[in-house]
Amino acid sequence: MTNFIKQLPKVELHCHLDGSIRPSTLKKIYENSSELLMLSDEELLKAVRAPEKCNNLTEYLSCFPLVTAVLNTPKSLKIALMDVMEQASQENLIYQEIRFSPKHLSTSTFSMEDVVESLVKAKKELQPFYPVEVGLIACCMRGQLDSVNLEIVRLAQKYQKYGIVGIDLAGNELKYATKDYKNIFLKAESLGIPYTIHAGETGSVENIKDAIDFGAKRIGHGIALSKDKVLLEKIAKQNILLEMCPVCNIQTRASYSWKDYPVSLFKEFGVNYCFNTDNRTVSNTTITREFEEIDIHKYPITREEVNATTLQAIDYLFVSNMKKKDLKERVKHV
Repeated sequence: MTNFIKQLPKVELHCHLDGSIRPSTLKKIYENSSELLMLSDEELLKAVRAPEKCNNLTEYLSCFPLVTAVLNTPKSLKIALMDVMEQASQENLIYQEIRFSPKHLSTSTFSMEDVVESLVKAKKELQPFYPVEVGLIACCMRGQLDSVNLEIVRLAQKYQKYGIVGIDLAGNELKYATKDYKNIFLKAESLGIPYTIHAGETGSVENIKDAIDFGAKRIGHGIALSKDKVLLEKIAKQNILLEMCPVCNIQTRASYSWKDYPVSLFKEFGVNYCFNTDNRTVSNTTITREFEEIDIHKYPITREEVNATTLQAIDYLFVSNMKKKDLKERVKHV
């Protein structure tokens, strides 16, 4: 029985804001949109939740435009952030890093800085009302102009004291190689901005190698790592963390089945990893479910296993050592 998982304190390092808003909340955001009001609840759910088995990552990503099209006002962003914080609090997360793309949520009249400023303000206003503490990660995107991504790095620095804890590189790995974005991370490193990189979600070991070369201590997904035992040993030796998203990875066919899912291999090689939802609504998941699926398909999940995974994840949060110590104490004293 895994009923205890929900009650235990947990953290999450990899959660996308636009993929994690509940349909009922989207209805509120869309209340002035006649187009959405024409959709039944069933139609809306189908539009924003991917099939259990997608043909590929592209099909999975088709769920996002309906959401990003309306997350472009301070009010809508606050409602969205509140919804994700509420979900996290309901399953006893004590810290959650929520990521977003300033470019994807901006318009001609709502700039990237407007997006960032709105979210840090919303976080400040909402934080006293929820037990989960939140850090915001600004995503640079593959396929974006270098100037746009460097502006996101600049914004991350400007708002670092107000809730932006780091940056990410996300987007289409197959079309846009990680090696082409070195400038982003050179700039981030020079400014003291922590970073994580999506790599190896869609089969490219080279993207993982480049992410390591760029100094990433955290890698989003990293499934392709299972193809390269030498690289596995290197990542284990360098204490690099994989932000694993099991339900999503099966859904998008990053792994074709639970039998193929490489978490047991990573565990065998001593690789550090944690479990995350990626997109709570699109994947119909929670951190609790992620642990439960591992328990069903890969290896037994005990209280000790949840706590050990959580304590390890805390070490890689983009927070101060003092905050890490505080969070660890909360886990140990349950």
